[in-house]
Amino acid sequence: MRPILPLVGFVWFALCAPAVAQAPLTAAQEQALKAGDGFRECDGCPQMVVIPAGAFLMGSPQSEADRDANEGPQRRVTIAKPFALGKFELTIDQFAAFVAETGYDAGNVCDLWQDGKFEERPGYSFRKTNFPQTGVHPAPCLSWDDAKAYLAWLSRKTGRAYRLPSEAEWEYAARAGTTGRFHFGDNEADYCRHGNGVDATALADVPGAKQKGWDALPCRDGHAFTAPVGSFAPNAFGLHDTHGNVFEWVEDCWNDDFKGAPTDGSAWLTGDCAIRVQRGGAWGYPRTYLRIAVRGRQAQGYRYINAGVRVAREIAR
Repeated sequence: MRPILPLVGFVWFALCAPAVAQAPLTAAQEQALKAGDGFRECDGCPQMVVIPAGAFLMGSPQSEADRDANEGPQRRVTIAKPFALGKFELTIDQFAAFVAETGYDAGNVCDLWQDGKFEERPGYSFRKTNFPQTGVHPAPCLSWDDAKAYLAWLSRKTGRAYRLPSEAEWEYAARAGTTGRFHFGDNEADYCRHGNGVDATALADVPGAKQKGWDALPCRDGHAFTAPVGSFAPNAFGLHDTHGNVFEWVEDCWNDDFKGAPTDGSAWLTGDCAIRVQRGGAWGYPRTYLRIAVRGRQAQGYRYINAGVRVAREIAR
């Protein structure tokens, strides 16, 4: 489900334009990084963008349309140091490189949309879904455990500290200085330029979506299921697909609201830690679930067609 057709040339440039580095950063290079700088520390590694330090109001106000109680109470969070975040969601090719090198078992059961319902089905994985994908589509059907295994491998491969973002870091980076329902404003008709959710394309092309009454955005993006990463306009920090495409796992344990949550940007590691937080919405979700403040949750071993990964990295200062 999604918005306005992206230009193929834009997608190619976003994915193939070289980042600042193609090898692990030296200490001097890392110290010299500025907000907005990009780097990639190996051939096939995720492209990273430096996110500046700052503070923001996390969560949604009670006045926000479609708000859920778990999005509050709002609190001011300070991100004291810059960090790096993936410019794009992790792709199928990137996760496949990890599997090929390590022999990691990524499973063969995934919860996907078929026969008019979401249901766990055997025979499906990040490589094989029931809709077309290429290597530059976001890797779906990844559990939190899969994400952690990939990040441990990437850290060993590069000698650098790659990890999942905290929920606070994710929202701070996704908002990129904005305060509304979406990073581009509040007009849902504009969504299809910025992300991939349930839209007119989905109603037309996803089997059973129209019959089941999927609540669609008032626009068309040309992608019935996932879109190649980088297909839509970035936010002000240069990040793509922070709205929709696939939900992104973060480090935090699940809590029913933000009462008692950290205010320093760190992950919240108490609560129900068998359940982990997901952020960002996904292609199979209606407009009400595509706002920046929306919080998803799943069991950490659960593989879901709507769930993927965006990696983070420490920046030494």
